[in-house]
Amino acid sequence: MHYRGESPMWVDVASGQVQIAIGSYQAFNTVAGRGVRPIGVTGPYRSPKLLDVPTLVEQGIPGTLVGLEGGLPLMAPAGTPEAVLKLLSNVVVEGANTERAAKLRETFAIPNKPKNLAETRREWARDVPVWIKVAVDLGVKLD
Repeated sequence: MHYRGESPMWVDVASGQVQIAIGSYQAFNTVAGRGVRPIGVTGPYRSPKLLDVPTLVEQGIPGTLVGLEGGLPLMAPAGTPEAVLKLLSNVVVEGANTERAAKLRETFAIPNKPKNLAETRREWARDVPVWIKVAVDLGVKLD
């Protein structure tokens, strides 16, 4: 089912209209006390806020998709000069060292700091083919 944001999805989970959902820790946390319980964590490591909940990989779920680390990349239009991309990357990486950024990561249960441009490109080169294969295998079409 498609939702316009996590909030309506979690309301449907908490009310029993939907049996299972995948979303962020912060949004899940709003319904955690309403009979909704975590059964697995996506990605390569356990959530720092849900250390007793095993990853889907630990639970033996096959496939590379459930082991991919999620991310919130900073994007720029195609053709943006390389110098601008590097500058933006440096600002984000440096900004991650602030107390405010640390508090945000804590709130959203994000254990890692942002990666620089080169590291992000390496990860995308590795992970994007996995996402493309999944989309093709599922017959996903862009509107």
